[in-house]
Amino acid sequence: MAATKHKPGSLLGAILGLIGFSAAAGVLVSATLTPALAIASSTANSGLDVFESLPSYAQITQQAERNRVYGLRDGEPELIAQFYAQDRQVLQWQQVPREAVDALIAGEDRRFYQHGGVDAPSVVRAGLGQLGFGGDSGASTLTMQLVRQQIAMDAFIRGDDETYQQQYQESYQRKLAEMRLAIGLEQRYTKNEIVLAYLNIANFGGNVYGIQAAAQRIFSKPASELTVAEAAALIATVQNPSTRQLLSGEDNFERNQERRDFIVNRMADDGYITAEQRDEALAIPVDAEFVSRQPANNGCITAHESARFFCDYVQRTLNLPMDDGDDNADNDRFILGATKADNDAVLFQGGLQIYTSIDLNLNDAVQGVVDQWVPKDETRWRSGGAVTQLEVNTGRVLTMVQNKDYDNSDSAPPTATSVNFNVDYEHGRSGGFQPGSGFKIFTLAQWIQDGRSVNEQIDATRAEFDNSSFRASCDPGSVVIGQWNPQNNEGNEYQRMTPTEIMVNSVNTGTLKMGTELDLCDVMDTARAMGIERGDGGPLLPQPSALIGGAWNTTPMAMAEAFATISNGGVHCEPRAIDRIVARDGSEIQPPGQSCEQAISAEVASVMQLVLQEVTQRNPLNNPAGPTPVISKTGTTNGVVQTWVNGASPTVATSVWVGNISGNQSLEQRWNVRSSVFTAAMGEAIARYPGGQFLTPDMETLAGDANALPDVTGQPVDQAKAALEGAGFTVQVANPVDGIQAEGLVEYTAPGAGTQVTTATPIILYPSNGALAPGASPSETAEPDGQAWPDLVGQALADARSAVQGAGFDPANVQVTWQDHGEGNRCVVLAQNPAAGSAGQPADPISVVVGSDASGGDPGC
Repeated sequence: MAATKHKPGSLLGAILGLIGFSAAAGVLVSATLTPALAIASSTANSGLDVFESLPSYAQITQQAERNRVYGLRDGEPELIAQFYAQDRQVLQWQQVPREAVDALIAGEDRRFYQHGGVDAPSVVRAGLGQLGFGGDSGASTLTMQLVRQQIAMDAFIRGDDETYQQQYQESYQRKLAEMRLAIGLEQRYTKNEIVLAYLNIANFGGNVYGIQAAAQRIFSKPASELTVAEAAALIATVQNPSTRQLLSGEDNFERNQERRDFIVNRMADDGYITAEQRDEALAIPVDAEFVSRQPANNGCITAHESARFFCDYVQRTLNLPMDDGDDNADNDRFILGATKADNDAVLFQGGLQIYTSIDLNLNDAVQGVVDQWVPKDETRWRSGGAVTQLEVNTGRVLTMVQNKDYDNSDSAPPTATSVNFNVDYEHGRSGGFQPGSGFKIFTLAQWIQDGRSVNEQIDATRAEFDNSSFRASCDPGSVVIGQWNPQNNEGNEYQRMTPTEIMVNSVNTGTLKMGTELDLCDVMDTARAMGIERGDGGPLLPQPSALIGGAWNTTPMAMAEAFATISNGGVHCEPRAIDRIVARDGSEIQPPGQSCEQAISAEVASVMQLVLQEVTQRNPLNNPAGPTPVISKTGTTNGVVQTWVNGASPTVATSVWVGNISGNQSLEQRWNVRSSVFTAAMGEAIARYPGGQFLTPDMETLAGDANALPDVTGQPVDQAKAALEGAGFTVQVANPVDGIQAEGLVEYTAPGAGTQVTTATPIILYPSNGALAPGASPSETAEPDGQAWPDLVGQALADARSAVQGAGFDPANVQVTWQDHGEGNRCVVLAQNPAAGSAGQPADPISVVVGSDASGGDPGC
């Protein structure tokens, strides 16, 4: 410590202060030899209340160091990031080079191994220096310097700025406190333990603390490999880091070399090095060639390139309270401590090894896909893209990438940002994006949950909705839409179709019609249970426009959660980024564990899987190659401003967003970029997480409120029509067909008798004109030696033609009538005439009704 010169006017005060200081210091120096006598005499005779105001012990405190974050590569941990309040890597004694110890003793405290914490000659010289006599010579031993640095560091961690500042102000009282604590330290620890603590705590400029971090940052090597010249140059820094540090610039080179050379000469004088070693060290100038600097490796901006946004997510997770379902902030608990202050203190102290869920192989591959399809340097609009992938049965975050570089500085270029598009504002400062039609899956989920059939007919024609069209029992005020006449994508018009077909074609009008038969509060509750949250943290208001994804914003993380829930048999797992945390002492700190709850029943999930597999199969752009089944649903907002594909295999859920970060640029010409990203990302995931199958659809849930259609074959048309209408069906009567029934009787129905239908399913009666059975009985069958028509109902059309041929009939004579009866019946024979078992000749025709889609005609069977 440099001495402070006093002006003549303050000389008397300095003398009086020095007398008091000298008396107490003398007692303290004697305490290194006879501590019990010194303590007694100091209390009785010193006149200074030193010992009553100081702790009677001292200890080497734990110093802050780096926190390390690991990802997984090929299943093994790999360091991806470090973050710290102080760049320090604590060493053990055997890791410290002898050159550094010798340089420290020679330069800072030559009698270190002789004194007991306070050095009497140094105290005398320091006192004379305070009066202006003699040169600058500090009284602080290495032990006293260690005490001061520990007090300052502890105060800094506590936020005690007053105590922190006092450690760097000249004060007799502070100096006496350092002496007393230094004596206590020396009585408790060995000399080598004190030197080690000093080398670990010392500041080497800027945010670099400890000789290991200094060696790495300034000379690009571990401390164990330091030369004499390098070790002395680092020790030259500790006396005045601000003017002698070698971390940056060239201004300090000369001052550092002056002090370094002084230390090197001292080392030779004291016998630590030979004259030859001295001369070799002195011959090396401290200049740009002498140092080999490494940039700071602190924070997510220096993390593994593709994992920087994930790193930011992990850091924020560590700083946020755990979600315990309690909305009272006073009860918040944190991962690393009971309170925010405790949590912050653990992070500041560092030394944590944080093992995370990120799959670096997959993450790197998906980052490459995003870079290819959504370049960061697009200048025509603020183009954004993001992908989140979750492990289905655990919620572990496997992938988190986006199309911008991570940069949390104020000068980030347009190609970079610190906003994480994958997550909400709390976890990444993103407000999310409108999900568009991807949100329709929650109407589907509630439809099935309410016991409705995915194969019943819905009137999907365009219509005008008003406030009375929808019901929200929990918040009726949310349903304020006035007169609303929504349309479908590209203005497409539809008529009657099933919920499955509505999902396949992403029909707004059909989804809204389904919504009019549900409670919107139930839909929002289901969405929330499956993982949906708003990007801004607000409530999921039961607004009609939310049914088609137009009410508020959500995130790729939330959409990935929802699809993972469907794939996981209805079980929602909270996202997990941290697998385990190891403290610096080797103990385990428990991060939030796996948290999974049944959001929808397995039966409901099984039917959703069936429907959304059909969506994937009918949209081949979103169907990765290979046998692994995939569920999916696209999403597009008005004006094609935001585009999505969300989906899952049995093992990995994927959400892809491609859109406008801000603004309203139409992406119509780039509509399918989302699909290119999804298919590639999903393919990469399936390759690394193969296997698994979706559930077999629960037949009762699949049927929902449907029942077997009564058999009215052979009944008079009017009687059959009345009977079916009495049961609640809407009945149409088609033109007569050639039939074996008598004229005016029902030849067959579509759907056929026994088919599972609801009262919303339109029933078509086909009257017979009697042309094929003049005088024949409706129940007449083929003679034993004749040919009989096979049972075709329920078979795919191609299989039905084969069955006709196999029974000895000409498949060219199969006459098809197309009828829309839901996606589940597409290309399936719904009815036949003649009936199964009826007699026929090889050239006879047979009429079949086959399921089509909403447009009618052959859907590609």
